[in-house]
Amino acid sequence: MTSKKSIDRIRESAGSITIGDTRDGIITGAITIADRLYIVKEKAIYRIALADEIDPERTRADIPNTQQLVINAGSDSEIVRRILLTAEQLFKKDRLLSGVDFDAARLASLDILKDVIAANEVSQLYKSAKIAAESGISSPKNMSFKLPGMPDIEARATTFIQKCDHAFQAIHKLCCIFYTEAEMRKAGKWLDGLVTLLRSRLETDDPFIEFAAALASVGKQVRNIRHCIEHPQKNQRIIVQDYRLTPTRELAEPTIQVIHDTSASGPEPFGAFMEGVVSQLLDGAELLMAYLASRNIESPGNIPVFVAEIPENQRRNGVRYGYLIDFGGSVSRLG
Repeated sequence: MTSKKSIDRIRESAGSITIGDTRDGIITGAITIADRLYIVKEKAIYRIALADEIDPERTRADIPNTQQLVINAGSDSEIVRRILLTAEQLFKKDRLLSGVDFDAARLASLDILKDVIAANEVSQLYKSAKIAAESGISSPKNMSFKLPGMPDIEARATTFIQKCDHAFQAIHKLCCIFYTEAEMRKAGKWLDGLVTLLRSRLETDDPFIEFAAALASVGKQVRNIRHCIEHPQKNQRIIVQDYRLTPTRELAEPTIQVIHDTSASGPEPFGAFMEGVVSQLLDGAELLMAYLASRNIESPGNIPVFVAEIPENQRRNGVRYGYLIDFGGSVSRLG
């Protein structure tokens, strides 16, 4: 027998690694995506790379295992639960049709998560800045009133819309894993292609079609607003206004208005606008994953399996959708 090299003994020996620190809370799960390990804690998600991943040829014994923070939110976050943890539950090798790349679907879901988290962070930072700005409001003196100000509000609007549009691009990428990009593009532009494709394959009253049409509508709204920001014209632009005093002596909070032939909206409070778009993104991503999984189930045999909302007393980490089986009217979570 050939004796093992010292580096082999090091790499193959047992070991331990402390992930993050106590501020992240406890570890609540581990997810493998594209052969990479992600550790989910209550308030953070880390990617782990073992020494063999970094140095597969085993050329240096001093290569350490590494950990890297990839999402500054964890299982305590509703967004993480409704996107990444839902993807883990639904996109499984033994549940989806063999032609579906479940690993690529998980990776696309991670991309969606990153952009929705980033968009929501813009919204939450604005909320904090708004509270701080309004905390210093004082009564008028000598017919002079100091208005609170949000001087970077245009930059906040630009960043927010860009992140939301990126999220919809990742959503389109996810759809192309289940229905090829060539088929999608042939059927129509962007998410409209999904709607057309579903209409050609599903029953006319399938709720997935109506949902996909609504999702495509929101996606086009976000894309059009991005065009308004990046390619402004007289009939294609946004109007973002800071705090102002109205003729009725009322303080008006910052607002956003969209000037567009097909996607006009507002003016409405900027904070409410951002919260509304994030909510639509989150609802859309979560339900899209449920529909994609439900229409691409690998039949396990004689036992009917379906995707639906998991009974509350059977949920893990607050994930709402999963695979269920029905035994004589009693619904149970599968796996």
